[in-house]
Amino acid sequence: MKPLPAMILACISTTEELGERAMLLREAVDLRLGEMTALIGAGGKTTTMFRLAKELREEGRKILLTTTTKIFKPSKPHVDRLFLVEQIDALRETCAPIPAPVVIGAGSAVSEDGKLLGLPSPWLDQLNDGKSFDAILVEADGAASRLFKIPGDTEPVIPASCHLTLWLMAIGVLDKPLDGAWVHRVEQAEKLFGQTVGRPVTQELIIQLVKHTAGCWKGIPSTCRKVAIINQADGPEEVTAARGLGEKLLACGVERVVITSYASEEPVKDILLV
Repeated sequence: MKPLPAMILACISTTEELGERAMLLREAVDLRLGEMTALIGAGGKTTTMFRLAKELREEGRKILLTTTTKIFKPSKPHVDRLFLVEQIDALRETCAPIPAPVVIGAGSAVSEDGKLLGLPSPWLDQLNDGKSFDAILVEADGAASRLFKIPGDTEPVIPASCHLTLWLMAIGVLDKPLDGAWVHRVEQAEKLFGQTVGRPVTQELIIQLVKHTAGCWKGIPSTCRKVAIINQADGPEEVTAARGLGEKLLACGVERVVITSYASEEPVKDILLV
C-alpha cells in the first residue's frame, strides 16, 4: 500500500488574518494537558521547552520543567522557582501547595560549569502517575549546541511513561559537512552506517539516520506520540527546504512535522500532517 500523501497546512502568522490569534506552539505539536513531553535531538530543544512552558503558564497552568541529562541552569523568566531534589516525594510535597500559574524547575544538582543535572527517569514516571502538574516538560537529550544529533548508545533518556516526544533538528544542517562542527556524535554515523565523515548532509542521509533502528528516533516508548520539529526556518528558502524534508519524515512514522523559527514572535511557520 502506498503511503498517503502529506497535507501541508500553512499557519497564518498574523492575528488579523486568523480572525482571533496566531497558532500556539503547544497547539501545533499537540501537547495535551496532564501529559509528559520529552524533547530530543538538536537545534533548539531548550528554546522550544521554554516556549512551551511560557505558553502553558500564560494559560494558567502548573508546569514542571526538568531534564534527564543536563541543561544550563534555568532562571527567571523561564522558571519561577528552581528546586534541587534529593527525594522525589519531597519535591511532590513541596510543589503541591504552590498555586498555578507557575513554572517549576527541578534537577538533582548544579555542576561546576553551571549545568542543571537531571532527575532519574523513574522519578519522573512517579510524578507523571501522580498528576501533580498540568504538564511535565523533559529535555531528554544533549547536543552540545549542534544543529543535528545522532544519539549515542545510552541516549536519549526518555521516561517510560512519556506521552509525547518532540524530535528536533535545525534545517541549516542541510548541505553542511558531516562533521563535529555541525553534527553531535558524528562518529555514530560512521560506526552505524558507514557514512564518511565530511560528506554533505543531505535529505537522504537524514532519512537514513532517522529510519535506522539505532538512529535518531531510537529509545522512544512505543506508546508515545512522535512529532518532528524542523527549526531555524528563518526565511522563505528555509521554510521551503523544511517542507520538502518534512514530507519525507512523515513517511517515516511521525504523526506531524512542525516547522519553526524563533527569529520572530510567532514561531510556528507550517504544519505537515499525514
